[in-house]
Amino acid sequence: MEYYNYNENTPIIEKKNKSALPAVCAILCVMLVFSIASTAAVSYFYIKDKSNTQTVEDLRAEIYEELNQQYETEMEELNSTVELLQTSIKNTPSYSQGIISQLDQLVSPVVAIADAVRPSIVGIRVVVPSSKIHSGFFWYETGESESTGSGIILTADGYIATNYHVVSYYDEYENVLISVILENGTELEAKLIGGDEANDLAVIKAETNGIDLPVATLGLSDNLQVGEVVVAIGNPLGIQFAGTVTMGIVSALDRNISSENTAETLIQTDAAINPGNSGGALINSKGEVIGITSSKIADTDVEGLGFAIPIDYAKPIIDDIIQYGYVKDRPATGISGQTVSSTMSRYYGIPVGVMVTNIDENSGADLAGIEEYDVITEINGTKISSMEDIQAINESHTVGDILQITFYRNREYHTINLKLLEDRGR
Repeated sequence: MEYYNYNENTPIIEKKNKSALPAVCAILCVMLVFSIASTAAVSYFYIKDKSNTQTVEDLRAEIYEELNQQYETEMEELNSTVELLQTSIKNTPSYSQGIISQLDQLVSPVVAIADAVRPSIVGIRVVVPSSKIHSGFFWYETGESESTGSGIILTADGYIATNYHVVSYYDEYENVLISVILENGTELEAKLIGGDEANDLAVIKAETNGIDLPVATLGLSDNLQVGEVVVAIGNPLGIQFAGTVTMGIVSALDRNISSENTAETLIQTDAAINPGNSGGALINSKGEVIGITSSKIADTDVEGLGFAIPIDYAKPIIDDIIQYGYVKDRPATGISGQTVSSTMSRYYGIPVGVMVTNIDENSGADLAGIEEYDVITEINGTKISSMEDIQAINESHTVGDILQITFYRNREYHTINLKLLEDRGR
């Protein structure tokens, strides 16, 4: 059979398919015989030459010595190569080494933080005893109720910071019992020292019976940065989950969630905060309390939106409550009210403003003659449409300032002077 090139018609001689194995074997045999013969000849002459002056034992020792020297030389070279390689790896940064280093920095401190801070975070139990309520011709008996929250030990003798809403029942009902549960399970009786409802802060005092409590270290929330790692410690969903530790980051600063009874600006975090965490601690990587956990946005479409009151904002309020039982030098008119919208105005035939629903005893409003159901329409010539408007005016003045109040009563407008007094309420 003939084969042809692709571009030419020149015949190519056919190559027969013969096995090359016999030839290869023959060549290998010849080489092996030659090698054996050569080795034997060399060994013969070498030994013969050496035998003239050395015994067989001396010759064997000499050969062993040469082999050992060669082995030691090769091992030294190998060790030098390994040392050089180890030095190169150690001095060369790698992605994996960077990740391990970051994990060490993120995970390990949390263990130390939990061990150091958790003893200074307590559970708070508030028990409202059963009572009888009179309504018309009927009496109703309510059963005993209980609520729980968290707190931060501020002093060894038992002053503890928490949220006002955790202990607010103390102001609303009689014979309310407050107790503090320490990390080791010890339960201590406590009482409310004072609270700031506007900022949702309160201080209680535990009866320590002479035992020094572990005190939390307070940090500086003004130094926080977005993205900084933080840890939350508290009692989510009740005392049975006391001392729960969650980790996250500072998601945002200076947040205002426009909710009633909250501080002006809050720290936002994605560390898990649940009911029962209220009054617990938000802690930085140094183990310092930089916030008091207060609330979260609870919605099926929302996750990881928790909030804490910055400790720099809370501390002056807490200090005043401990010393005076209230926030000193905060001016107040002494009223609570409800907004009268334009719709309500048309329906009830009263002006837009704030209808007074409650007056604190011996407050500026009480002494000035303000009455329930009066509708405040102006203060110092500024139109009033909500309690926020009144609060803003209060904050722009000091205790002792005089406000000119215009209100509507019995289809007539009246103007009076009201002296701002200290807000000693809760």
